[in-house]
Amino acid sequence: MFRFRLNPTTQKRLQRFRKTRRAWWSFWILTVIFVLSLGVDFIANDKPLLVSYDGKFYLPIFQYFPEDTFTGSGQMTRPDYKKIAASEPFTGSWRNWMIFPPIHFGPSEKISPDAVEAPDRVLVRITKRPRVASLNVDAQGKIVQSLGGGIFFGGVPDATLTGKLLSEAFPYGDEVRKAIEARMANQEMPEAAFPSGVKGVEVAFTAFRPRTRPPVSVRLTLRDVVTATEGDLRKFFFDAQGEIEDPSDFWKSIPEAERTRITESAKQRYAVSLDTPVESLAFAMPEGNYQASFERESVFFPFRPVKNHPWGIDSSGRDVLVQVLHATRVSLLFGIFLVVSTELFGVIVGAIQGYFGGRVDMFGQRFIEIWESLPFLYVMMLLGSVFGRGFLVLLIGYGIFNWVGISYYIRGEFLKLRKLPFVESARVMGIGRWQIIFRHVLPNALVPLITFFPFSLVGAISSLAALDFLGFGLPPGTPSWGGLLAQGQEFPWAWWLILYPALALFFVGLLGVFVGEGVRNAFDPRSQSKLQ
Repeated sequence: MFRFRLNPTTQKRLQRFRKTRRAWWSFWILTVIFVLSLGVDFIANDKPLLVSYDGKFYLPIFQYFPEDTFTGSGQMTRPDYKKIAASEPFTGSWRNWMIFPPIHFGPSEKISPDAVEAPDRVLVRITKRPRVASLNVDAQGKIVQSLGGGIFFGGVPDATLTGKLLSEAFPYGDEVRKAIEARMANQEMPEAAFPSGVKGVEVAFTAFRPRTRPPVSVRLTLRDVVTATEGDLRKFFFDAQGEIEDPSDFWKSIPEAERTRITESAKQRYAVSLDTPVESLAFAMPEGNYQASFERESVFFPFRPVKNHPWGIDSSGRDVLVQVLHATRVSLLFGIFLVVSTELFGVIVGAIQGYFGGRVDMFGQRFIEIWESLPFLYVMMLLGSVFGRGFLVLLIGYGIFNWVGISYYIRGEFLKLRKLPFVESARVMGIGRWQIIFRHVLPNALVPLITFFPFSLVGAISSLAALDFLGFGLPPGTPSWGGLLAQGQEFPWAWWLILYPALALFFVGLLGVFVGEGVRNAFDPRSQSKLQ
């Protein structure tokens, strides 16, 4: 009986690879991901796995059935299985049923906005409106004029501030005092702003140039400092009855009359159409002025993660989770086919150059140098315009350039091995050239081929994502990580279009790099060398 056995050198390399635990587990995780991606149609698809109708069983996931098969309508078009499952023949009879995959959305299925189960609520944004006032101060530090300054002094009328010392009415630091003195001394000063003794309020000065006569007063501006996070901390959701979800301490600090006004405006947002705006409300509190705006969420794509779509929906109305899962299969298959085909071609070219040498090697190198100088992106654009964009066109177009690197390594190995004694012995024994190349020399020259395979796979997957991102990759509608990232660039606020495909690309690439690191260590003879 035939029994497959590894030679001792290969067994030692495999043992060294297993000792690199990170690479070993990454290899199995990547293998499981690839196997599951091959069966992704059984995980996420809008076609049922099994249909029972009128006593017969159908497998739509393997075979196409027209709509007439299940409805008798005479239409030979592609059936909408979800609509058919909700029809009378299937809901009214226990003999007719369908079994859908766990995720019952397909990679090309466009979701209707009416089918998205988004909570019907009103978003109330309360933002702080910065208060601004100006004061004129003389050389003694007295307020000679106030325009709106009363709001920073407890809401008193501006007239009552005239004649008061600024230091008695408003606390400020040495920076403000020095800025006032410098301007009163007719010194040139740039525009500046300094924090005051009141939290969240700053004192600002305009740029000052020396004048013929020193000024009799200096104008300074008091204004609130509104941080970028203050708006995010003041978001509230109301339902149709005007009930607020999770009221915060800030909401409770708003005066009762203002809370009633905001609640009524939120209820009004429900009463009018989505196209009719509701006027914003302005109200005052001791710490500042605020404005409340009212928004009722409407479903338009891309749409945030919701029930049944935990990773959100893209700009075409397709489920992002389904797109990422199917893009995993496309990316891994593209990477494996590309690396295997290009490495196979590169091995043949490099082996012929390295073994025969001489003129064969010289002319081969000149041809390769000319070939790799061709602009890759322009060639891809030309192929796409002539033959159209497709998986096979992209694979061939990228593959005609990707074999050059591995041919260099194989050529170098053959140039080193072709003069060794075991090759000379094979020639003396009368063994043919091609048998010597592929049976005797090539097995000893496969170290760079195996070592670079994981890294080449990661590079091919990343290249596909980059081409899809630039618009020169797979045709529109094909699930693609790069296509989702391109949508994320178009809609920067749709974070789910960037996060999930980027994580998938990063995770698969990281696993591939870990595997490549383990393979490189396993085939590195220096790791086992000892100094005696």
